[in-house]
Amino acid sequence: MVYIPEGEFLSRIGPTEFLKDLEKYVGLEAVREWKKLLVYMFAEWYKPGCLLEYPLHGSGAVVDALVRGMQKFGGRLALGTHVENILVENGRAIGVKLRSGQIVRAKKAVVSNASMWDTLNLLPADAIPKSYQTKVKETPQCESFMHLHLGFDSQDILEGLGIHHIVVNDWSRGVDADQNVVLISVPSVLGKDLAPPGKHVLHAYTPGTEPFGLWEGLDRRSAEYRGLKAERSEVMWRAVERALGPGFSRENCDVKLVGTPLTHQRFLRRNRGTYGPAIKAGEATFPGHSTPIPQLFCCGDSTFPGIGVPAVAASGAIVANSLVSVSQHSELLDAVGI
Repeated sequence: MVYIPEGEFLSRIGPTEFLKDLEKYVGLEAVREWKKLLVYMFAEWYKPGCLLEYPLHGSGAVVDALVRGMQKFGGRLALGTHVENILVENGRAIGVKLRSGQIVRAKKAVVSNASMWDTLNLLPADAIPKSYQTKVKETPQCESFMHLHLGFDSQDILEGLGIHHIVVNDWSRGVDADQNVVLISVPSVLGKDLAPPGKHVLHAYTPGTEPFGLWEGLDRRSAEYRGLKAERSEVMWRAVERALGPGFSRENCDVKLVGTPLTHQRFLRRNRGTYGPAIKAGEATFPGHSTPIPQLFCCGDSTFPGIGVPAVAASGAIVANSLVSVSQHSELLDAVGI
């Protein structure tokens, strides 16, 4: 469901189902632009019958599968292990130093999944060419996020709840205006094991539009911070109330968690809580995966092909392929039947 000030309409995955609603709410010019996009989409990407898919058992199942694959081939996962800095000797990356003081040496390479700005901060300044430092520092950033995570009784909401809702507060401001668009996902509608019986879980967020400057320098334990969290999360609460209907009550929620740009910065180690590089299509491209420092590679949303789970997964695969021999490439292709 899409909710806008003028009304609401159902937008299923697929090309044409909401054209009448589009004309009704935003005019003929929007319809013309949409049809122009469809011509390109049909020619390049669209596959009949495609769906918006969620992994069985939630996104955690994807993580579990990756861990199993890594451990199957002798890999070791270390959680809660803060990397203090990347070690460079004789101009080459040779490992990492942990906050505990432990040094983990690399047999072949160091691969950083941190953002370009965070990776830069992990390196000794004298080991990085000035031109590379300047390029990273001058790359514009997307803004951050506000998040709302809820758990509540399923009986408190209307029957026939959909999995995804989009609430737009002001069509004219654009989707990148702060506090303007809220996306809401209720994955327990499809994944019954994602919440206890009779319960639902919900995630609402403002998509990469929350200015970090509003939060910069705040003490997370202060009353000022708590007040700003309440103020800036209100738009998400109102969106959830609109999408779920009068049966929903914020007071009756069993779980209420609000995330801010400082949450992103702290728990995800994201520079300024950013979503990633603000690289515009057609004007610039995402960087590759090698760096000026031999044996140091980068993957993640600061590298090609860009931001998002599929793109980031592809960047990791590219780096992995770069570190193995051609014969190993051939063996893998044979194994998967290509």
